[in-house]
Amino acid sequence: GVSVEYFLSDTLFFRFPYENFKKVPVVPISLVAFKDQYMADGELSVEPDSILVYGKPYQLETVTEVFTRPISYNDLSEDVRGVIGLEKIKDVRFSVDEVRYSLNVKRFVEIDINLPVRVRNVPHDKILRVYPSDARVRIRCNFPLTEDPVRGLKLEADYKDYVNSLSGKCRLKLSGVSRG
Repeated sequence: GVSVEYFLSDTLFFRFPYENFKKVPVVPISLVAFKDQYMADGELSVEPDSILVYGKPYQLETVTEVFTRPISYNDLSEDVRGVIGLEKIKDVRFSVDEVRYSLNVKRFVEIDINLPVRVRNVPHDKILRVYPSDARVRIRCNFPLTEDPVRGLKLEADYKDYVNSLSGKCRLKLSGVSRG
């Protein structure tokens, strides 16, 4: 909408500030509360999961990720999808201003069981005794149950984890968990 009538100088100088770009991941910020017996089926995903940011090189040095605006839900019992804006960064431009998000929700049932704690990777010349020798485990299973979720479960302590711990305590690993 501008037209030039004349110039007062016979020489014109244009300065184009040096600008750079880089690709950074988009990190979703979420505050989600579920209805009783419902939980997330995987992580909250965003699309695109990374964007290009543009700015002066010294500005881009500190930009390692871009955050979404808060995604907030209460009493969630079904899948959600939507569009959310990105948090602005001063003097930095983004290739897109908003992203699509989705979160799958599933219903579950809880089952409490007692499992014996087994040990693995113990050298043949060593003995590892675990205290307590069994543990109460609460598992969440997809509803409705299609198979016995307890069958095949093992709770194990790894000798290598025990040896590498400073306190003599180690995390137990649950194996034999079915897909649901």
